[in-house]
Amino acid sequence: MKQPTTHLSLLSVLALSSFAAVASPPFVKDGTAGFVISDFAYALGPDAAGTPSCPDGLSRNLEEIYSILNQVKRGPNETEQAFDERLKQGAKTLATGENGQHLCMHPEAGSPDPFYKTLQGSTITAEGIDLDGKNDKDDFTGADGTTGIDNQFYRAVGCSRSFQSSGQSNGFVVEMLTGAWGIVIELRGVDNIRNDDHVEVTIAANADPIQLSASRQALPYATYAMDQDPLYRGITRGRIKDGRLVTEPVTLRFHSSVNSMQLQRPLLEGRIDAQLSEDGTIKGILAGYTPVEALYDFQYGYRNGTTQTGELAPLGLRLGSASGAAAVLGHTCHGAYHALYQHADAMPDPETGAMTAVSTQYRFEAVPAFVVDTETSSLNAQLAPASGRYQ
Repeated sequence: MKQPTTHLSLLSVLALSSFAAVASPPFVKDGTAGFVISDFAYALGPDAAGTPSCPDGLSRNLEEIYSILNQVKRGPNETEQAFDERLKQGAKTLATGENGQHLCMHPEAGSPDPFYKTLQGSTITAEGIDLDGKNDKDDFTGADGTTGIDNQFYRAVGCSRSFQSSGQSNGFVVEMLTGAWGIVIELRGVDNIRNDDHVEVTIAANADPIQLSASRQALPYATYAMDQDPLYRGITRGRIKDGRLVTEPVTLRFHSSVNSMQLQRPLLEGRIDAQLSEDGTIKGILAGYTPVEALYDFQYGYRNGTTQTGELAPLGLRLGSASGAAAVLGHTCHGAYHALYQHADAMPDPETGAMTAVSTQYRFEAVPAFVVDTETSSLNAQLAPASGRYQ
């Protein structure tokens, strides 16, 4: 009788040990797990090339539009440099509204741009998650067949060449890995990393530059402090099922940096839907709704860009950055602005009913980290904006 009992007890011990290993892997300490985002990009869809989604081609910049409207051709004795300068001067005539305001700083002063193209059709696949539980006519379908994906930002930018897979606008790794900004995640009350009905989730701006390996990869298990400004953190609840973390909506706000200017990247009703791996990495989607005015500012116009000390950046820097980006990346400021409002799908204005925010999806990866809620000191203190980041 003793031998079976001993055998069963051993099985029980092994089962409990196995459970404990799953419930408390190395990256979970006393029910707490921290992560730093190591890769961050817009979640979009297939490139326009080879699809019917951009039947009229890609968006144009002001020089291209001026050339088309005026059938501009290079003269027989005109140098390439002189021709380029003529195009630039011609483009400037299209850069202002009727009242003389520059359309990058005042995009509302311009009309919708017919040369700014957006995605057409309802059979387009896209990355992301269903934010509102509905399957509207403008929603997308995922590659795995998931329906109802709310990603109207992709519809607004899908025909812009800088948002194609080889474009310059859909990734933020360079900014993050050079210490411009970052994002940390902390889970508290974790009982089982595979299945847990209730965990507390904090998603916050990172107050320390990301620590890198020799190959410029984010080092796991480095220590990072949350930004001490409560504006830059969101605390919510989440659940884990079969290793999949899903959080409830919460208002989020992160930093952004362009040409040494500091900007804010807000996300309303932001939520995570991501898979936790046994090694402590996370891969998935961070999604929500971005107010159009804010999205235009941090992505296109930089109207409210500030200096490192929190003052409004010089007009020349803001205007030059916006118009330069439009020329290089292939869009017009007013075209992008009106397209974002055209495809806005959330946060109706209480007076007009017009939508004021656009569904926005990011894909991300994160590695284990020690996240602390304290003020921090950094070698990059001279980069600190008014919020106290990197101090």
